[in-house]
Amino acid sequence: MSGAFPVIPISDLRYKAKEILAEATDQPVVITQRGRAAAVLVNFDTYNQMARRLEILEDMRDEALMVIAQAHLEQMDFVGLDALTSLYEQKLSERLPSSVAA
Repeated sequence: MSGAFPVIPISDLRYKAKEILAEATDQPVVITQRGRAAAVLVNFDTYNQMARRLEILEDMRDEALMVIAQAHLEQMDFVGLDALTSLYEQKLSERLPSSVAA
């Protein structure tokens, strides 16, 4: 996929839906509302591929965290939940989901 995608105002969806869907088969289409990007229309198969890749990457991230935790345990360096949460947030630049941290 290239970096320059077609940009289409949301109002065109009403009149050109068939053409826009055909265009989204080959590449993502940026939908604008009031001159600002509001959504991206992608082919369903492309979306499924992206969702699957994201799932794999998240699994790899979780496995990497387990490896880090295991390495700390093998060094007899106890890691508490607060330290592991902090390490997660530091390494991944994101907050740990509250359902996991609780």
